[in-house]
Amino acid sequence: MPKIRDVRVGAPDQKTTGAIKHAPLGTTLPSLSDISLSGVTLDSAFQGNEYVSEDGLTLTPSMSTTDIKDWSGATVRKVLESFDGTLGWTMISTNEGALGVAFGAEHVSGNAATDSHGNQVKVELGAHLPEAQSWVFLMKDGDARILILVPNGQVTEVGEVTFAANAAVGWNVTLACYPDSDGQSIYILTDDSEVVSSES
Repeated sequence: MPKIRDVRVGAPDQKTTGAIKHAPLGTTLPSLSDISLSGVTLDSAFQGNEYVSEDGLTLTPSMSTTDIKDWSGATVRKVLESFDGTLGWTMISTNEGALGVAFGAEHVSGNAATDSHGNQVKVELGAHLPEAQSWVFLMKDGDARILILVPNGQVTEVGEVTFAANAAVGWNVTLACYPDSDGQSIYILTDDSEVVSSES
């Protein structure tokens, strides 16, 4: 029987910011055993504290198929030709972290605040892509959790940026997800938080 608790919202699992985490490629991703009522245990290499817009996170799986037709021209089967998965979100923080995600940390530099200027950031936009990294996306509904894991993801698109007086500057990015050694590009983990009593 379906349960109301199975209807979930995708709210960010965070204190203030930081529901999207990234780490160097190959960093150990969390497993089901790393999820509990008290939270999710992540490798300390994961970082990320950017505000994300109210539009949240989008996951777009895309499968391309080829038709197999019989002699009469009727389609009798479809076979998978390719799979492509992407994730997209808009950061509304304008700082080294967000700009590093969008344009590559190696192309972002800065100066710490002094008594004569604030924290300064310089971004280099050119013919280059950010390095591929490992990613974790953390969501929560009450004590229930949803995690999206990307072993090998690379930001390959940055959308149009609007600078206006009545809206936050948004850095809209698309993450391309590449297959790991098992041929999988994206993993989704869930925990419904319905624990059972250990008492006999």
